[in-house]
Amino acid sequence: MSLRKKALALAVVTAVGGGLALTATPASASISQGYVSGAGDPTNDWGDEGTLSSGSHANSNATALVQLLLWADGAKEKNGTTFDYADIDGRYGSNTTAAVKSWQKLYNSREGAGLVVDGKAGPKTLGAADVSLADNGDGTVTFWGWKHDVTFKRSGGKYYVKVNNTRGWKLASYNTLNVV
Repeated sequence: MSLRKKALALAVVTAVGGGLALTATPASASISQGYVSGAGDPTNDWGDEGTLSSGSHANSNATALVQLLLWADGAKEKNGTTFDYADIDGRYGSNTTAAVKSWQKLYNSREGAGLVVDGKAGPKTLGAADVSLADNGDGTVTFWGWKHDVTFKRSGGKYYVKVNNTRGWKLASYNTLNVV
């Protein structure tokens, strides 16, 4: 999605949200909850999440959520090619680390996010992605990526991911890998 489309979408979400007088408190998340959480306005859902890396919750559905974002934004793998949908395996290896570094550079150049380029998907990195989230009003939230859009289910304060249509929605857990 172009910068212009993102700005327009954010303006629409802001205008609609302003008319609804949103008063929901931002979600307060932690890895100890065991899942990626969110409530109220989705544009503040992920800035308080735990850090995912090759050394922290490396094999999980939460890692698959991050990989979906990498694919959606067209992040680059360690060999310079685009992170493909087939690369989404819920495992935070060297390829995902390289793609997160690419993604952090992308957000720094396009959004001025001021992210540390360390290959870890922590609160600040995930929080930078928040601006591209929109509530669809049907229990799903869409991440409007630079290359692709990704839809997540958000129910009961929990995020769910779907990597392929045959496995169904799975809790974006920090401790479980069952989406692939």
